[in-house]
Amino acid sequence: MLSCGDTFYASDDEDVEPHLFVIITPPHEGDVITVSVTTRRQKSEALVILKVGDHPFIKWESVVSYRHAQIRKLKQLEAAIDSGLAAKREPISGSLLRRIRMGLMESEFTEYGVLHFYLDLKISDDE
Repeated sequence: MLSCGDTFYASDDEDVEPHLFVIITPPHEGDVITVSVTTRRQKSEALVILKVGDHPFIKWESVVSYRHAQIRKLKQLEAAIDSGLAAKREPISGSLLRRIRMGLMESEFTEYGVLHFYLDLKISDDE
């Protein structure tokens, strides 16, 4: 159901406003990396800026939050969508996926475990 480049709208906590999340890796042993997209603020990390038109969900300038990058179980994400706790959105373009992946490697906020999971996948630009 879900694959690399797919997006979904969800909240990780019922006290937190929902965000758009992007799956940026193919599944590996049932796990994927997700990043969240958030409205750009004055102190936002601005490695990857999304503008209106980069994705149908984007209504104003937004950024990828690498601080919130996570390794997640694909089955749990699919279950959240099936149960209505999350909503599947349109996939991102290949060029945007490449920009987000580059930012993951460049960000000082990417957690060590997430970065090493990504690097161990040895993803090529065409995946």
